[in-house]
Amino acid sequence: MTKYIMERKAEDNKYLHKDFHLTPDLGIAYVGENYGDLAVEKYLTQYAKSFYKPHIEEMKKDGLIAFKNYLEKIYKAEECEDALEINLENNILKVGIKYCPAVKYMLSVGHKPSKWYKQTVSLCYAVVAKESGYNFKLISYDEKNGSCEFIMGDNI
Repeated sequence: MTKYIMERKAEDNKYLHKDFHLTPDLGIAYVGENYGDLAVEKYLTQYAKSFYKPHIEEMKKDGLIAFKNYLEKIYKAEECEDALEINLENNILKVGIKYCPAVKYMLSVGHKPSKWYKQTVSLCYAVVAKESGYNFKLISYDEKNGSCEFIMGDNI
């Protein structure tokens, strides 16, 4: 009998984590419902500083191009590149998201995002910008599908 060995690495597999999107929203809702808005703000601030730390360090070194590349990579992995409109010019990153893949997925499985879910953009990206030495401004956010517009940069 011949024995065959198959070698695989994690990066050989397709990256999809759609059910992951439910967990952060459930966690945010739990914190908000049991401890209030300020606790959600503290929770998401700590989360953003920790989760985005590698991206913050890249942005400190390489500038806004690092965050642009991160967003493009994420939307490609989510198989929704069509949702992302992004432009980096004169050290200002302008981002338009036609729909949020997380919100789209949550709604598809019957889960309505919590009232705090918007802060995963408005607060988390503001923390990333601040920690990287940039300003952040949320221009718009639609609770129905998570579409939004925001800018990051020096003088905004």
